[in-house]
Amino acid sequence: MLGDPNVWSSQLGDALESLGFAVEPCAELTSLFESAQASVPGLVVIAQEEPDAAVRASRATRELHEAPIMVVMPRESDLITSLDAGADDAVISRVDPAVFAARVRALLRRVQPGHPAANRTVIRDLMIDFETYQVSMADEPVQLTPTEFRLLAVLAQQSGRVVDPRALLSAVHQHDYSERDAQNLVKVHIANLRRKLKDSNSSSPYILCVRGFGYMLERRGHIRENDPLSSLIEENLAS
Repeated sequence: MLGDPNVWSSQLGDALESLGFAVEPCAELTSLFESAQASVPGLVVIAQEEPDAAVRASRATRELHEAPIMVVMPRESDLITSLDAGADDAVISRVDPAVFAARVRALLRRVQPGHPAANRTVIRDLMIDFETYQVSMADEPVQLTPTEFRLLAVLAQQSGRVVDPRALLSAVHQHDYSERDAQNLVKVHIANLRRKLKDSNSSSPYILCVRGFGYMLERRGHIRENDPLSSLIEENLAS
């Protein structure tokens, strides 16, 4: 746990211990990295005034790359930057400890192996292995955060169908969000997925934003000219 005393509280530490975690506080990033080399953590909690830089550094560190990351942030306005940096979930520092514990439990359930009907899905050049949590594009590995993988997995299991942001996020987070919050959160994760899948530079993108409805993983290499969804597909893939 990378904790700033102005953001982190002992009550949140007690909540983690109630879940069976041995909380190892780290005041500096270097201490967190050294600790991870000795023993890869089951959960990384980053409670900092400016959490996004610490999240990016953690995601770039081999020992921490696959670890789920929960951010405790001082301001709700830091939510987008924290998730965009690679965090899997985030709460504000004044969160109720019981709610914090519940969010951690939900996060840990999301990163545990699921039970899909098949262990692997191949859509054009995209391969998703549900058992090993590996994704590749044209045989080149694509590095995703646990939340990004779950979002892609849900879209893949519903490929060819439009999934609205609220249903998509609820399936991934097992938590009901308001329509506005769901739209904002999913938009960040989808933008990251598109960037990693190189959808922005593709004439036949995988993830489509269907304006007013949600997102869809497109199985076809080209959309038919008379497709009824054509007029609703967002041209700007960065949105």
